[in-house]
This record gives sequence, C-alpha cells and structure tokens, in this order.
Amino acid sequence: MKFNLFHSNSRLLGFGLLIILMGACKSSKEPGSGTPKYLLLVNGEKGSRSSDRMLWFDSLDSAVVLETGKGNPIPNLLGSYVILQDSFLLTLRKAEESIQRYNYTAQGLQADRAVKVAGLQYLAYSVKLDSNKLFISGSGYNNVTSYAIVDSRQMKLIKAGKLRLPVARGQKPNDTFGQLKKNKFYVGYSSFGDDFDHCSDTSYLAVFDYPALQERTIDKDTRSAFPGAGVNGVFSSFIDAQNDIYVLTSPVFYHGNHPTAPTAFYRVLNGDTVYDESYFFNLSAELHGQHLLGIAQAGPDKVILTTIAYPSTGKSDYYVADVKSKKLTLLLKNQVQPNFVWGTSGCWDGQQTIFVVNETKGSSRIYVYDPSGDKLSKGPAITGEVSEKSSYLLFKPADR
Repeated sequence: MKFNLFHSNSRLLGFGLLIILMGACKSSKEPGSGTPKYLLLVNGEKGSRSSDRMLWFDSLDSAVVLETGKGNPIPNLLGSYVILQDSFLLTLRKAEESIQRYNYTAQGLQADRAVKVAGLQYLAYSVKLDSNKLFISGSGYNNVTSYAIVDSRQMKLIKAGKLRLPVARGQKPNDTFGQLKKNKFYVGYSSFGDDFDHCSDTSYLAVFDYPALQERTIDKDTRSAFPGAGVNGVFSSFIDAQNDIYVLTSPVFYHGNHPTAPTAFYRVLNGDTVYDESYFFNLSAELHGQHLLGIAQAGPDKVILTTIAYPSTGKSDYYVADVKSKKLTLLLKNQVQPNFVWGTSGCWDGQQTIFVVNETKGSSRIYVYDPSGDKLSKGPAITGEVSEKSSYLLFKPADR
C-alpha cells in the first residue's frame, strides 16, 4: 500500500490551548523596517505553484500582519522538495534530473547554478556534512534508493551511489533519516515491496564509516516501524547535547503502513551503533493509539508534534514532547490539519521554535514556543491568498 500524507510537504504547525496573549487589543503593524531576520515562503494551495510568494520580516510581535500580496512572487520556481540553507535554498528539478540553487535576495529568489543528479525523482532527507557539502538521499524510477554528495557552494557533484542496506528477500530498502557524528554516518531505513506495499515491521539502523561510506554494522528493532519520516523537510531526528540521537518513527505516514505500530522515539546512545534497548518513548500509548508527525525541535530536549488522524478527520492536536522525561504536553486542540507541501513549517532559531498554523480562508498565524518557560504565544498573522490547504516554510537564516 502506498500511503501519501493527505497533503505532501511544507512547514506547518498549530498551537492553541496554552496560548499566551501578548497584551490586550493592539492595532495591526507593518512587518517593520529593521533588518529582516525571518523568511516565510508561502504556497497558497496544494498542487499549484503559480501563486507562491516569499516574505521577509523582522518581528514576531502578534500585532504584525504579513500580507501575502505584498510578498515577492516566486511562481513556479520551487518543486516539492526544498533544502534550506543560510543564504540559499536547493530544489529538485525532476524533469531535468538536477538540483537547482536559488539565492535569497531582498526581491525574492535569484537563480544560480544547478547540478545534475541522475535518477533522483524524490528526496528522502539531506544531511549537512560540513560548511559546503550535503548528503542528499532519495529514490528514482522503480523506487531504487540512491544518494548524491553535492558541494552546495560550487554546485558540483562530489560522489553518487547506493548505500548497502540489507533487507529481507523480496523487499526493497528505503532509507528514512541520516545523521553524521565524527567519522560515523548513521542511516535509518525500512523496506517495502515493489510498489511501496508490504511495509516491513522492522526499524533498521545502519552505521557507515565516513567519508568512505563503508558499512560497519546493521541493527534491527521491531518496537515500532519506519524510523524517521522519509520525506525531505519533515522532522525525523536530532542529536542532543550528550551526542545521543533521538529518532521519531512514522509507522503510518508517509509510506509506512503499520497503523498498529506506535509512533515513538528511539534513542541511539553516544558511541553506540544500535537502538537503545532500555529506551522507548511510546507516544501513541499516551494518546490512546493516535499517530503523530514531527514539526520542529524545540530546545535541547523537546520536539513539537501534531496528531494526524487515520483515516483523516481534517483536525489535529499539537503537543510538545520532552524526550528526556518522556512527557507529552498538549499545546493546541482541534486545529485545522496541517498541509505539507515542502515539509513541516517550523524551525528552532536558537532560543524558541516558530511555526505556522492554518486557520481559515484568508488567515493563518505564526506561533512562538519558548521551551525555557514552557510558554506559547501568538506571533504575526498571515493574511491574503491563503486557506486551510496552504503550506509554508518558515525559518531564520543563521547569517541574518
């Protein structure tokens, strides 16, 4: 069974139960005239790229109104897979089998160089290897997975190939997240039949020597299925201050089809090459069997999550998960289900997590979560050509 999330990829989120109103009645403000700090990419409607826009803004004040009509038009530039960097982004051009670089400018996106990546039709994830090099994993025709290592500054292909990912007979591997720690490259993966059917109930973890990418070890775990989201731009894993890796499983969405397996966090302890048998954060058990998707990291030990009903109800609740204490806290209830075109629309800016929540036709809202005080507050409103099906990428370039 091939299961695509109700809406493909974009960065979206929601929060409402603990909303802290920032003052009483304030008049609307313009985005401001200071140095732009934040960048918002808007996809007005799933399946259409003609009205995509890009807006810079400098304040997270709740009185700020971001009007999409005042943003810079970027029609038909971006595909479904977008990799964000500090001063530019990369997007997959399927027809040309290439990855195109666009630089951020005050006026919008400026086309730069492109690099050929033969066979890639779908991106699963990317990993920053150093200040210039990116590991990009994906699949092409017949669901065959492969990778490309790209110099994203010079836009040159450094290396391409296929990782050795052993699976059961009759299955094809599908890698779903990656992390680099010193000279070890960690890859999570699952497996499928020929047409993304018969998803395996096993979460695999492969560890390779880096930079040779020679396989060292393979681990298997069946407490949950599908380690990571396996879709570029959707939260899958992070490394904490102790260099432990935390991995969010996705047993139902996007290609997983094990609704009886729980959504959960695995842990890989620093120095280990296996999933930690003593650790398992069963999120679904806390929510009577519901499944969740990750939005963004929220501080050193927390992640913002959203429930996605299966089958869909069109509504979602939002939570923050503390992976150390295994605590799940409700943030928003009964919100519009997120739409993911480019990935999940939230980011950690070093102090707080910012994310977008769809509300009604013509209106969405940015929210701000401060993990130090476990505080949620409203940010700028988004108005104009947006609806419940709109998608966003929201982030703070580090060199701004």
